Amino acid sequence: MDKYTAQAIAAIAKDGISGAVEIAERSAEALIYQAQADQSGDLFHLHQGLLEVGWALIRSHPTMAPLVNLVNALLWKMDAAESFGQGQRVVVDAANEFKRRLHVHEAAIAETALRLISDDVQIVTNGRSTTVRAVLRHAQRAGRRFRVICAEGRPICEGRTMASELAASGIPTTLVVDALAVVLAGQSQLVLVGADHLSVRGLMNKVGTYGMVLAAREANVPVYALCSSEKFLPPGYPQPEQTRWPADQVWPEVPANIQVTNVYFDSTPLNILAGIVTEQGIQPTVGIEAWLAATKLNPALRT
Repeated sequence: MDKYTAQAIAAIAKDGISGAVEIAERSAEALIYQAQADQSGDLFHLHQGLLEVGWALIRSHPTMAPLVNLVNALLWKMDAAESFGQGQRVVVDAANEFKRRLHVHEAAIAETALRLISDDVQIVTNGRSTTVRAVLRHAQRAGRRFRVICAEGRPICEGRTMASELAASGIPTTLVVDALAVVLAGQSQLVLVGADHLSVRGLMNKVGTYGMVLAAREANVPVYALCSSEKFLPPGYPQPEQTRWPADQVWPEVPANIQVTNVYFDSTPLNILAGIVTEQGIQPTVGIEAWLAATKLNPALRT
């Protein structure tokens, strides 16, 4: 791994603001650079370099399934390559195709989710999801009139960025502390959340999602996860452990006798969601399970 690639991965690892789609795009660029920069002429060396960078990217944000699926797609293409030159070409083509699908699927989800948003509703969301943002912007352009409550997403407060982006698009937006978002989820008409990954174990998203879903469910407010298939964690891939982020993000100069746990995500059971909006429409849990079962994990990612 050269210096440029290592720096790119380090920058991706430090990014706590960007959504999974944005992180996946930047990771695809890093993998393209890695393939094009390899001048060894050896297919095995190219494969090993791809695997090294791929694992480094996955470990930089272990809960983000698009990184797993990106590397998985590239490895399958590499396995079929018969020469070094062909290997380079298929990596570049597959990475660019993965980036294209991210945006095509996001647009398809936005069109499907339009039917969920009616006039005069209050919608609650949390953290910063580019897919949720795309859905709300699309609804606003389609003439829907609604207002949005954004949870700020402590400790990084990426919800502030989300609120600013929505307000800049002309969407009436209110930023609230995370605890208040849980209360308002039960007093609104719709809750929309993004996803870092989805598996049979549940939906992994910004911490606080589970509480919002429970509050909304108690009040019969529907909650939909906006999740393209790039965020489905392939069966056979080990359940990722969360990164423990620095304590000083939560409490600078924390007293020595206090332990701070700082994680960004929680898991919500799929069966308490009203539905999962994918590029193929709104799916029930059983449909998602069948979809997951059809995903093929490359052997190099099983350990």
